[in-house]
Amino acid sequence: MERREIVERAITFGRPPRLPLKFDIVGVNDCYDVWTHDPSGWSWDFAVQATDEWGCVWRRTGVDNTGQVVGHPLQDLARLPAFSWPDPEEPARYRDFEEQLAKADDRFVMLCFGQGIFERLHMLCGMTETLMGFYRHPAQMHEILDRILDHHLRVLDNCLRIAAQHRRGAGATQAMHAAAMADDWGLQDRAFISIKLFREFFKPRYQRWFDEIKAAGLHPWMHSCGRINDILEELIDCGLEVINSQQPNTVGIDEISRRFRGRICFESIVDTQSTLPHGTHDEIRAQAHQLVDAWGTPEGGFIASDYNDAAAIGVTTERRRVMFAAFAEKGHYPNYRAVLDRTHPHPAGHSWGRATTRSHDLARGTETEPRPGEPEP
Repeated sequence: MERREIVERAITFGRPPRLPLKFDIVGVNDCYDVWTHDPSGWSWDFAVQATDEWGCVWRRTGVDNTGQVVGHPLQDLARLPAFSWPDPEEPARYRDFEEQLAKADDRFVMLCFGQGIFERLHMLCGMTETLMGFYRHPAQMHEILDRILDHHLRVLDNCLRIAAQHRRGAGATQAMHAAAMADDWGLQDRAFISIKLFREFFKPRYQRWFDEIKAAGLHPWMHSCGRINDILEELIDCGLEVINSQQPNTVGIDEISRRFRGRICFESIVDTQSTLPHGTHDEIRAQAHQLVDAWGTPEGGFIASDYNDAAAIGVTTERRRVMFAAFAEKGHYPNYRAVLDRTHPHPAGHSWGRATTRSHDLARGTETEPRPGEPEP
């Protein structure tokens, strides 16, 4: 069975023969991400500070990660009438999109938007100004959200057009299978805004976005961390099919299981705030097994993934390998021990993570941790 069908069956609860996995660290990934480019030249690997096509200023921090937005072009809403919006038709955005599609092999292809509508809104306006704006400047917040969503929908249309051309040329049945976005909705104990505000400003727009994605034959897929429990109910109602939550301890494994198991497919990971960086290897294994049982079903509904920016949260290569082994064992991945042997001590494939000195040492074999399945010292 092709990898794309295994992921498809997990999403649609069609009894996949094994658990789908996304672990570039060991060269195992059933999914394949395709991206458009920022025509301004901004990219994730900027050096110190850079401005993206929306006018948001990014700066590196003392933590080894992707940086953060420190300059918000619409922090003063008086600038809104003259604001220069990005052009979704700019050819440079799609300059190698078909070439990316051609490298997918038999994997499940995900069009990645990056920031969704909420994240781009507070990047443009600033978080405090955004939250206050829902009360003080609702008309302007609606206008900005509409412009962001319209941009994303036009990008979607253009990517679908290119994918259709590629499909005809390659003789494939379908070139893309999902469209994914990132909107972190949760604090540690609740969502950023009330359900009332969510329904007013966001639910109709997500509904429109997800409807367009599904009308094209793709699955809507979202990353959202924090305690998103009540927001998730709204997102399911809008038609979201896959939720990527990387903090299962924050949302509560048992609560999420009780409320949502079997209603949506989960892409998840051992908790990135506690268990993965700080737990023992046995605790990592135990939580991986627990997640498959609690959030998945015998029919599907679970996809296991890695955290590719692992160095930013203090997670070593070997901890990621322990997690892979636990998910692979529980999910009946064939020959996973051979995969581990083949990639030890050198990680396989490409990872977006930025390795610390210690994880570089682990990868080279100059510092060691127990192999997955071996006792800890």
